[in-house]
Parts: sequence; structure tokens; C-alpha cells
Amino acid sequence: MAEGTLIEPAYVVRLASALQQRLPDAQVSHEQIRRDRYRLIVVSDRFNDLGHPERQRIVWDVADATLGKQDLLNIGMILTLAPGDYPETNHD
Repeated sequence: MAEGTLIEPAYVVRLASALQQRLPDAQVSHEQIRRDRYRLIVVSDRFNDLGHPERQRIVWDVADATLGKQDLLNIGMILTLAPGDYPETNHD
């Protein structure tokens, strides 16, 4: 294995895949925030008309159904964004 190559733990791959299945239009990415803790970012049109609690309920229901308790503890955060949540940039 090359130096600096990061292999994601199976639980991260499983959760990202499950989120993608639950929200087929979503862009799902993840990043390591500590040695064994990860943050996932989910961007979906489905979140356009939903408040933060509803968005979080969707993704954490998926996480609870997909991961065991110990693996859940390694998920530091799941950010939920709608495409419209990004500020418009002006390139004048």
C-alpha cells in the first residue's frame, strides 16, 4: 500500500451506500475527522422543503438501520444540505 493511502472502514462504505440507496438523487461524501471518526455530507434535492430536524431524522434512521452501536459511535456528524443551501456566487 502506498504511503498516505487511506482505506475507508467498511462501516463508512456501508453507511454511504445505504444513504445513496435511500436518497438516490443525493451526493454522498465523507471525510475522516479523527483516527476512527468520520463525517458524512449528504446533498439532496429531497431536503429542499425540509427543516433540519426532518433531514436529520431521515439520515440517522438510515444510520441506525445500517450500523451497529459501536460503528455508530464513530460517525461524528452527518451534514444534510439541499443544493439551494449553498450561497450564490457572483462572478462579475
